[in-house]
Amino acid sequence: MKLTDAPFALPLKSATQRFNMQLMKLLPRSLHGKILLGYIVLGGLFVLLVFAALEQVRGLLSHVDDEYKVTRMHDVVREARRLEKNYLLFRKPSELKAAVSKAEEALALIGRDRPLMQRAAPGFALDELEQSLTDWRDLLDDRLQRRIKPTDPISPLEERMEAVGKQVFDSSERLSDQAREAMRSALTGQESRLYVIMFAAIVLVLGIGQLVTRRVVVPLREVESDLARVGTGNLARLTPRDHDDEIAALVDAFNRALGDLEERQLAVLRTARLASLGTMLSGVAHELNNPLSNISLNAQLLLEEPERSDATPLNAFVEQIDDQVQRAQRIVRTLLAFARDSHFALVRQPLRPLVEETIALLRAEQPDAGDAVTLHIDPALEIHADGQRIQQALLNLIRNALEACDETATTPHIVVSGMQRDGGTAIEVCDNGPGIAPGNLQRVFDPFFTTKPVGKGSGLGLFVVHEIAAEHGGRVSIALEPDGGACVTVWIPAEETS
Repeated sequence: MKLTDAPFALPLKSATQRFNMQLMKLLPRSLHGKILLGYIVLGGLFVLLVFAALEQVRGLLSHVDDEYKVTRMHDVVREARRLEKNYLLFRKPSELKAAVSKAEEALALIGRDRPLMQRAAPGFALDELEQSLTDWRDLLDDRLQRRIKPTDPISPLEERMEAVGKQVFDSSERLSDQAREAMRSALTGQESRLYVIMFAAIVLVLGIGQLVTRRVVVPLREVESDLARVGTGNLARLTPRDHDDEIAALVDAFNRALGDLEERQLAVLRTARLASLGTMLSGVAHELNNPLSNISLNAQLLLEEPERSDATPLNAFVEQIDDQVQRAQRIVRTLLAFARDSHFALVRQPLRPLVEETIALLRAEQPDAGDAVTLHIDPALEIHADGQRIQQALLNLIRNALEACDETATTPHIVVSGMQRDGGTAIEVCDNGPGIAPGNLQRVFDPFFTTKPVGKGSGLGLFVVHEIAAEHGGRVSIALEPDGGACVTVWIPAEETS
């Protein structure tokens, strides 16, 4: 059965989350505090490791000292045993006297270092060894007190003395071997403990690193992700993070900078729109003059024939006057709608009327603009956008196309197309002008970049188009036509559905 299927999986996960939340509350809120805490923890861990290592060295030294005491006593017993054998071979009293002295020295070492020897070889019958050593010393001393000749045969006393000596030596050797084995076990245990400490240290370091990563690096990556979104032109505010003080201050600073940038961008858009209005004012005056002249002419005709009984010509004059009035109203209404400083609002609306109104504005500036533009837009095609800003972008694109054709004295032929593409609406403005030099393609969206002579262009046209597309979460691209000319595509994403 999987853990996620177990009845205790959800309570365990909830308890883990609560523990993590409580742990996060215990941590400092600032990056400086977290880094300082990390250094303190690592420093404390290092100090603990040093003290643990020193304690292990101290324990090993104690084991070495204990084993040394046992080995020294065993060496003394070995020397006494050698002297005993020499005496039995050569019958020299001096050898026997030296053996007695060594046996007494071994007894003195046991009496002095009994706790150390007992610790070096736990469970060893040290009392029995001491009693056997005492009996051996007494036998050696007893034999020393009896004068014998070198030619005398070995007596029963000497045989017993030799047997007890062998027993003492064997017991002392077992004690030495047991102490040596205990020393080896201690070394092995210390090595294992060192590995355990090293593993625990690695786990703690990795845990602290993971904690620092989650509490320091992850928030910074989240801010980096938000900034990448801002880099695409989306000026939406960064998401406030309930993390560290430095991160919160950084997010607040970026949001303030984005606010200032948005205000400057709006100022640029407003300036570009006012510049367009200023350019169109003279054309609007000319465009309004035509319907006003027609109205005046029809009014004069009505005044000249007040007595006519037939109402049909009179009605025709009145209809013409009404048509011209509506024409003038449309021109003024379109101009006012474009000039109105409205807030950014995304609305789902038909695309074709926006393009037609834009052409009407251009016609006021350039009377032949309407004949130069061909629309390939389905009347049912809709766009989710701010109509005024889309009109401003279209106005800049079509005007740029007209000006490009004028530079080369080419009869302008501009095609504005609309289509559904990639989950959004794409608007293409293609012209038959000279196109764009390949070396300038990377700079055409830069503010104030223009290839026109001084005083002929502001360099804000395509920059404004780029900013308007980014404001909608869309994008702008330029393609060069094989036969000359350029095709600019503005893509606006569709409305998000929940």
